[in-house]
Amino acid sequence: MNQTDLIALAQQYMADKALIVVVVLLVIGYFLKRTPRIQDWMIPWFLTVAGVALACGILQAVSVESVVQGILAAGIASLTHQLWKQTAEKRKVDAE
Repeated sequence: MNQTDLIALAQQYMADKALIVVVVLLVIGYFLKRTPRIQDWMIPWFLTVAGVALACGILQAVSVESVVQGILAAGIASLTHQLWKQTAEKRKVDAE
């Protein structure tokens, strides 16, 4: 999956207003990753809760659609981070 496929996937399932939530969640995830007291397993949960809250705020409704949009935004943000991490950063296993 390349960057174009990811953008097409996001546009297909995400509301246009909710796409900004993905960018905000990437920034929040970046800072959470560098926070010493927050363990890595907690970050997706924080992003999911924040994504739902932000989507409800941006779509101005607490509805099933808003919750789904928030969950999708968190998933796309996590997927984007992992794609970047796995392709751009050199892993020890790959270096050998």
